[in-house]
Amino acid sequence: KDAEGRSLRRKAISPIRIFSDMAVRPQAVEDWCHLMPNLLEQEGWTTALATEEASLTHSCCPWGGHLIRFELKNIHVQDAPEKTGNIMVRPEVRSLLHQEFPINGIRVESMEVKGPGEAVVQGSMSWSVLRLCGVLFGDMGSQVMNYFFHDPDSEVSWHQKLRRDYPRDGDSACAFWMEDGRPQECVMLVRPQAEKDMFTAFVVARVPEGRFANWASEHFSFVLKTAHSTADWFLNRPGIAALRQVDERFYVVVSMQSFKRGMPLLPAFDDEQPDTEIDAGEAYGLKRWVRYEPAGTRKFHLPEYLKVFLSRLGYEVETYDSLDSEMLVPYQCVLKREDWELVQARFHEAYPLQKTAYRRANGGSGAPGIHEDVLPKVMSAEVANWQELLQAAKEPKLVVRNTFLDLEDEEEEQRQRLRRRPKTTALSRPVCVN
Repeated sequence: KDAEGRSLRRKAISPIRIFSDMAVRPQAVEDWCHLMPNLLEQEGWTTALATEEASLTHSCCPWGGHLIRFELKNIHVQDAPEKTGNIMVRPEVRSLLHQEFPINGIRVESMEVKGPGEAVVQGSMSWSVLRLCGVLFGDMGSQVMNYFFHDPDSEVSWHQKLRRDYPRDGDSACAFWMEDGRPQECVMLVRPQAEKDMFTAFVVARVPEGRFANWASEHFSFVLKTAHSTADWFLNRPGIAALRQVDERFYVVVSMQSFKRGMPLLPAFDDEQPDTEIDAGEAYGLKRWVRYEPAGTRKFHLPEYLKVFLSRLGYEVETYDSLDSEMLVPYQCVLKREDWELVQARFHEAYPLQKTAYRRANGGSGAPGIHEDVLPKVMSAEVANWQELLQAAKEPKLVVRNTFLDLEDEEEEQRQRLRRRPKTTALSRPVCVN
């Protein structure tokens, strides 16, 4: 029975087997955890060497090749953030401020922001621990080294995507992959231990080579010590505490309050027929207003509306619908704090006039309001997990019609209305959103 139980446990956490012709590659921390459910567990991994402070293990990779995992324990982080999910800095923040907060062995040449917590960074890296792995592990180690720790004279672009509080609250992780077709990926995760300010760092790299260099086992102890000291330095490097503080305030979340009398309004261009006019806006050049019409859809998304609103005020600002790999609800959006501070005075001058115009156009006393620096509200974490994405390619989409999300602050009032009118799908013309 014990043997049968162990067999069932191994089966329960075995990696998802993906055929090579499906060309599936993890491009987020969630992907790694879904494709390799035992990513951070002991079962399913072969131990090359384990000490009290660290372990080196390896496993076959479900989507081809081989995985090497370093588990580096008991790392004391000085001035660790109270919210431990913030211990790793977003890649775009780290890259933008690399001259003010340099990292030895890393040179950043350019960077393209994909969203808050996601960027494609071009540069070079050269750390001794991976050069050592290249010597000991032959082709396998060289591939890892060429991917992450390049010759200082050569440059390469790699995609980085941060995820916080996943798979556990307090975790801080980042997925890495190359976009030029080379089949190497890596994930780094830092997890708090029970003792305050103590952490364990995991590094898992995938390489095409299918064999593990057991011949180098006599050198594994030195490799683990070097890896542990490198992780300790990286999490305690000079300036990192200040950089984390900058990172925590780098973005601002803006939220829109409820509205039920149609879409909000926009300042009208000179050649547009206004839907309403207000004398209060004449002194600001904001007398004429038109109804906002979402591009290509009838559904409201605040990032799109706010970007258009600010553009009509003369500001080109990037707005985002996600934060650290999590999609926000449609009535929230994210901006760089420095961008928001740049437009803030003009926005607060113009937006109250939008509310006045909204009341004039629709009647009543209600109008959609804006709140800034609010806590993010994310969509369900399981809506787009990796298995569902794979299944979606094989099955038709499930479309739910006549379903509305009323952007209400008084959630209890909304629930009671639904109880009173159980067959009603739309109350007082709510705005339809995803």
